[in-house]
Amino acid sequence: MTTHRDTTRARTRPLACVVVNPSKPAATDAVRRRITTSLRNAGYVEPVWLETTPAEPGVMQARLAVASGASLVVAAGGDGTVRAVAAGTARTGVDMAILPLGTANLAARNLGLPIGRLEAALEVAAHGTARPADLAWVSTEPGGASLPAPPGGWARPTLGSEHVCMVVAGIGFDAGLVASTRPELKARIRWGAYAVAAVANLDSPHMDMVVRVRETDGGERVERLRGRTVLVANGGRLPAGITLLREARMDDGVLDVAVIDTVGGVAGWSSLARQVLPPFAATYSDPARALGRVTLRRGTEAIIRLTDSAPVQVDGELIAPTRGLRARMDAGSLLVRRPD
Repeated sequence: MTTHRDTTRARTRPLACVVVNPSKPAATDAVRRRITTSLRNAGYVEPVWLETTPAEPGVMQARLAVASGASLVVAAGGDGTVRAVAAGTARTGVDMAILPLGTANLAARNLGLPIGRLEAALEVAAHGTARPADLAWVSTEPGGASLPAPPGGWARPTLGSEHVCMVVAGIGFDAGLVASTRPELKARIRWGAYAVAAVANLDSPHMDMVVRVRETDGGERVERLRGRTVLVANGGRLPAGITLLREARMDDGVLDVAVIDTVGGVAGWSSLARQVLPPFAATYSDPARALGRVTLRRGTEAIIRLTDSAPVQVDGELIAPTRGLRARMDAGSLLVRRPD
C-alpha cells in the first residue's frame, strides 16, 4: 500500500525522461530495464519512456519531457535521435545525456562518451557532469537537378526552416556516401558499411562554389573554390580512430569548414587517404601542391553557394539537393553530461 509519505518522497525525487528510438536493434527490453534500474539507483523516480516515430523523431518528445519538469532527458538511439533531442533541450537549462545505440554515434565520439559499453555510458548518463556543448543550425535552398528521394523521404527541417546539426553537415561526396550506405550492411558490419559506400562514390563530381565564412574576429573571408565535398563541422572525430578535423571541438564556439578535392584519379584519393587515416590523421599537405587537397577555414557562420545542385546530409540524414547552404553556430546551447 502506498502511503502519503511514499508519495511525498517520490515527488521530491527528480524526474528523468528517456527518448528512445525503438527501431534500433540495441534498444532491447533488457537494455531498457538496465537503464531504468540505473536511473532509479541514481535517485530518479521511475523514468518516463517516450518513443520516437518517423514523423516525430525526438524534438517533440524532448520538449514534452522539459515541459513535464524533467531535470534529465536521455537520448537513447543513433545520431538522428541525439540531434532531435538536442534541438528539444537546447537553451532550456535541462541536462541531456546520450546513450549511443546507433552505428556511427558521431556525437558521442566527439563528446568523449563510451561507445559500445552500456554500463559505462549509463554511469555517465546518471552521474556525469553536465557541461556546455555547441549546436549548429543548417538551412538550405532546394532547387536544381532532382534526385530520387531516399526510402524514408528527405529529412524535414527541425525547427522553422533549419536543420539542427550536432556534428557535421556535408555536401557532395559525403552526402552520396550516406545515400548509398546499405542498411543491411550497416546491421552486419556497422560503420564498415560507410567504408564500402565510400569506394562506390570515388567518382563523385567536382563542385564549383563560393564559400563565405564569418571569422571569429567578425571579418569575412570569401573564396571561389572547387571540391568533391564540403564539410561544415562541429566535431572532427569519425569511427575507426579517424580524426578528420584536428581542431574541431563541440565546445569551442567555432565551425570548421573543409573543402576537399582530389585530382589524378586513384592517385588523388591515395594522397587524401594518407592525410586522413592514422597515423597521420588530419595532417594536411599544401592544397596548392597535393593531389588530395583539403582547404580549411574556421568561423561562426558559413555560407556555401554552388554552381550546380548537390546532395546534402546532416548528421547522417539526407536533405533534398541544394545550390546553397548556410550554417550558423549556436555556442554553448546544450548541457550534455560527460565523464568527470
